[in-house]
Amino acid sequence: MRFDVMPVATEKQIIEVEQAANHVWHNYYKEIFSKEQIEYMLEKYQSKEAVRKQMAEGYMYYMLLADEKLAGYMCVIPKNDHVYLSRLYIKAEYRRQGLAKRAVGCLDRIFANPELGFDYIKKIRLNVERENSFAINVYEHLGFRKVKSEDRDIGGGYVCRDYVMERKIREN
Repeated sequence: MRFDVMPVATEKQIIEVEQAANHVWHNYYKEIFSKEQIEYMLEKYQSKEAVRKQMAEGYMYYMLLADEKLAGYMCVIPKNDHVYLSRLYIKAEYRRQGLAKRAVGCLDRIFANPELGFDYIKKIRLNVERENSFAINVYEHLGFRKVKSEDRDIGGGYVCRDYVMERKIREN
């Protein structure tokens, strides 16, 4: 399978990301969150308006392509000494094919490359819902470790109960 990572840059791509988010969230997170919370979080964090706003604030969205088809997407933002992996979502039909490993490997290549100006970035950090055992296992397999638990009020009467996980950037 050919794998490519493409920066999200156009309105059409933003809409594709929004559609992928709807697909992933409604099919995957229904075991973790209520339908109401899923709808709230999609609108607040993954609507095309939210994606546009995040990109204006410095978030970088990338489409994950498998054989030129949208298999998922990820979103990152550089912070002080780390890059925050805000989202890494892969459609159900593409899971268990190594795409998460390839996506994280792409982050390693970007943030370990001194020519791109990210030499202050030393690790990748993310939040994952504590009930999301599948994702936790994937991240641990990729070398991430739990560094703390964190409860975040996201508004609308909802709280995310997360693990914060991180791992060092791997140089190529």
